[in-house]
Amino acid sequence: MKKLFWVLLLGFLLLFLETLPPSRLACKPDLLLLLVISLGLRQTWLTGGTAALLLGILRDCMSGSELGLHGLVFLLLFFTVRAMAEHLNSESPLLLVFLVLTGTLWQSLLLIFIFAFLTEANGYWALLLRQYPLQALVNLAATTAFLMLVGFWRRGRQRGSRRPGSLLRGRP
Repeated sequence: MKKLFWVLLLGFLLLFLETLPPSRLACKPDLLLLLVISLGLRQTWLTGGTAALLLGILRDCMSGSELGLHGLVFLLLFFTVRAMAEHLNSESPLLLVFLVLTGTLWQSLLLIFIFAFLTEANGYWALLLRQYPLQALVNLAATTAFLMLVGFWRRGRQRGSRRPGSLLRGRP
């Protein structure tokens, strides 16, 4: 329960960070997508699935779309990544980059499928497919920035864990 709370708090913070770039930009990074993919690589089915569903509902509440639309999409994305994560090296940074690119496409295709069969928005699929290359590029840049921040954080923790002078002089 505590883990779920922290994931939702992080999701709310990432949702806030998505609103910081000016609205004149054609595309903004989908940071919740990155979080859902990370959950799929590292969390259990129950905890991660619940978090993905609630993150999607949080996005729906903040974006004004139909309640449950992104919840369903994020849940399906989580299940897809979770099913593949058992067979892949989930610690690889290149895997995260690949999953964000394919996750962006999968998210667009799921939204097209849902809109095609459940609503009367006929031209929405063309907008999503036209926007995909730019959205994938922006998500790729956000993923690269995230991986760089994680790398800096890990290097800083490794430096801080050593006692000064003990390893440099060769004495324990």
